[in-house]
Amino acid sequence: MKQIMVRLAAVAALMAAFAVVLVPQAGATPVAEFTVHHRLCGDNYQGGSEWDECHDVLVGTSFDFTIDGPMTMTVATDVATGNAEFGEVQDGTYHLYGGIPGEFSNQTIYCSDQNTGNAVDVSEGPIGVYVEVPLQSSVVCDVYEFPEDLSGNPDPTPTPAPKPQPTPTPTGGKGVTNLPNTGAGDGGASLPAYWLILPALTALGFGLVARKRIVR
Repeated sequence: MKQIMVRLAAVAALMAAFAVVLVPQAGATPVAEFTVHHRLCGDNYQGGSEWDECHDVLVGTSFDFTIDGPMTMTVATDVATGNAEFGEVQDGTYHLYGGIPGEFSNQTIYCSDQNTGNAVDVSEGPIGVYVEVPLQSSVVCDVYEFPEDLSGNPDPTPTPAPKPQPTPTPTGGKGVTNLPNTGAGDGGASLPAYWLILPALTALGFGLVARKRIVR
């Protein structure tokens, strides 16, 4: 009986140990959250705080953003909200990049932990930035776009469309029609050549008749 009690106690202790390892403590969240707010600083920007002047201005087009680190994900911004929601991620250092291509825009990026209100470490990358995502944080990076063509290509010079030219008016103000030359002078009243065909045929007929009579 004593051996059975000892075995039952050992099994209970083992199950308790498994419960501590497998079941997370209440309120513990061993992950972090990551979100991008994509905003536009265009004609609306007057040189002040990006948050005050640009944070309510959406880009209006969906662009991809990528985080590369402990996890790699690419998410497109939602046109209606301007946000790219990565959701739950592992904590660590992430390379964040995306948005309007670099040759057409400059970016300013601010990142903070929404749980504490504190800024998180951000450093410049070859493109985009590196962001430190703490454990159990909710990191939001505000990406402000300053559109500008940085490609170095000169703006094409527009070619104006040719203006329609008026039809020239003949000298003297009269219309000119080209007809076959009939030999008549200017203003002459000579008959056209086809009026001479009938008399010629008539004369030829009489000649043939006369010749026939002479031969008989």
